Amino acid sequence: MDPRTEATEVIHFLHQKGWAPATSSNYSFRKTGQSNFYVSQSGIDKGAFTEAHFLQVDERGNPVQDTRKPSAETLLHCAIYRLFPAVHCVLHTHTVLNTIVSQFYQQQSYIELKDYEILKGFSGIKTHKVSVKIPIFANTQDIAALSIELEEFVQNQDPELKAFLIAGHGMYTWGATIADAKRHVEVVEFLLECEYLKLKLKRLREVEKVEGS
Repeated sequence: MDPRTEATEVIHFLHQKGWAPATSSNYSFRKTGQSNFYVSQSGIDKGAFTEAHFLQVDERGNPVQDTRKPSAETLLHCAIYRLFPAVHCVLHTHTVLNTIVSQFYQQQSYIELKDYEILKGFSGIKTHKVSVKIPIFANTQDIAALSIELEEFVQNQDPELKAFLIAGHGMYTWGATIADAKRHVEVVEFLLECEYLKLKLKRLREVEKVEGS
């Protein structure tokens, strides 16, 4: 399948899930052996997104023979492709869960996903007996500065990073293929829901203990 077609189908899937509201979110893919990549055009309703809404940019995020405006967060895509040469797709989503959970855990700067079977949905993970920490960065409109912060984090703390959250904003995931990147979004979203429900159950137990005392 042509990568533009495949990526467009994934975008429609994410929109149907409610993970790309109000023209938000951005996506990109690159072809094997190329430094340039294709990124979603800014301001497009993702339910109406077509293959024509991708534009080619160079490794610095500058449009290649195109006057359209790429996503405002293209520099983060550039950073991810620099950091992970094997990556060929980057997906940025805005969901209720990744927005509120990233705010809730912002003070500790990460959320830990541990001992879940679905963690095996991440490329390279073969057992549930593993812990994956998803870092949470402060939200900012200075994407260049956030890109530098991301690069320093990967180089100094987690060269195997699989995803990251931006507090009150959204999530970035990626993969060696478009299908891998889509699966990684599903993995994290599923597990964020698990963590959210665990918090609710914990609170319910605390209330029951107080009422029963």
